[in-house]
Amino acid sequence: MSELPGPLKMFEFSRKEMIATYFLLTSLIIGIGVKYTIDQHWWLPGTEVVDTDPESIKLKINLNNAEWYELIILPGIGETRAKAIVEYRKDKGPFQAIEQLGEVEGIGAETVKKIRDLVFINEPKNISPQSRRDRKGNQL
Repeated sequence: MSELPGPLKMFEFSRKEMIATYFLLTSLIIGIGVKYTIDQHWWLPGTEVVDTDPESIKLKINLNNAEWYELIILPGIGETRAKAIVEYRKDKGPFQAIEQLGEVEGIGAETVKKIRDLVFINEPKNISPQSRRDRKGNQL
């Protein structure tokens, strides 16, 4: 490389300094691009705020599909009770009625009343024993 004249000598870099500068500038540009992309949420569908009152937001949780970490947001249900609900569901099968929550250890009638409007149960499809067949088509 040729020597730079007078005041421009401060911009004269060695090869290692140039590589480091290019690396830092490239990292900075990529980082700004990633930050911009994340902040813009371009992959999410557009949403519109209809009501900003937190009390008006209603959420319903499916008792037969929810994981324990989804159930802990319910009033009166902590981590222990949420895990007990999931274990009950594994042992006894899906809930048929919301009142069955009272059979779960640690959950009483008052707790069931509190969360009644916040949960729902998908209706299981009842398959009659006559219509059930195995893989070979034999009736079970």
